[in-house]
Amino acid sequence: MRKVTVLLLCLSMLLGLAGASLAADKLSVALIIEGQLGDASFYDSANRGFDKAKAELGIVGKVIECNYDPANYVPYMATAAKKFDLVLSVGFGMMDAIAEVAPKFPETDFAQFDTTGDIAHVTFIDFKQSEGSFLAGALAAMMTTREGDPRVNPEATIGVVCGEDIPVMYSFIAGYEQGARAVNPDVKILRGFVGRWDDPAGGKEMTLNQHKNGADVVYQVAGGTGEGIIAAAKEGGFYAIGVDSPQEHLAPEAVLTSMLKRLDVVVYDLIKDKQEGTYRRGTVLRYGLKEGGVGLSWSDSALKLVPADVKARLDELTEEVASGKIEVAETTK
Repeated sequence: MRKVTVLLLCLSMLLGLAGASLAADKLSVALIIEGQLGDASFYDSANRGFDKAKAELGIVGKVIECNYDPANYVPYMATAAKKFDLVLSVGFGMMDAIAEVAPKFPETDFAQFDTTGDIAHVTFIDFKQSEGSFLAGALAAMMTTREGDPRVNPEATIGVVCGEDIPVMYSFIAGYEQGARAVNPDVKILRGFVGRWDDPAGGKEMTLNQHKNGADVVYQVAGGTGEGIIAAAKEGGFYAIGVDSPQEHLAPEAVLTSMLKRLDVVVYDLIKDKQEGTYRRGTVLRYGLKEGGVGLSWSDSALKLVPADVKARLDELTEEVASGKIEVAETTK
């Protein structure tokens, strides 16, 4: 009996060591975000891809939230670089941090989302949000003059409410305005910047102000602040267009659709590439309509709100942009 006990103990120890070795051999990934999860938008989209990779690819990983505090950016990223094989940095504000930290860790792979750059071993992910926003603008311009719709007024006025006044916002605005004017050259477009990504009250106030000035479709490009924009549309009886993640569920009667930035797809693909040895280190990867990196969300509620003829026209515009027949401006600034 004693020999059996000893053998079982030895076997248990060996299995434990094998398990530890297996865990050590797994790809380790950190998803470091400028803000925090729960925005129902940008960061949650990235996290969906991260969760999928953990579930399907068997990686180990951790989400690191910086809570919009610049004092956290460099130390959190440096800590991640020491512990993980791949560091995915999400948020335009993280650019200075990655420029400082990445050169100190040449063996670690980094990916920075939502911008471009030139750092030897950092892969930059640049979404063509202007292309997706072109479709959002076209939709807004078609809906704002839709006869018989109680949520719109006779004025051809639409709006866009942004978070912070940073370069990437002007890419959203450029596409939105171009798409709207492609449908109606005379449409009036109101712009606004709340100044923060986590201020729903400020987003709601600005959106209601745009509505008072005639806007009956408002495109939210404001992260967590956008929840207030959508709430304003719901309570005020007009329309909103969501961003980054499908947001129709936040107000199915008011959110026409959402302009998706498929961070979930790209996060998953980068992790898979790293695991399979095909990771493209130190390059700029661009994702537009053609690559499936941006586009409109067609949930059940969106299909109920958007008339068939409007969707058909949007499908045509999607093909024209993806094929290059229509060239969308990348920025207004």
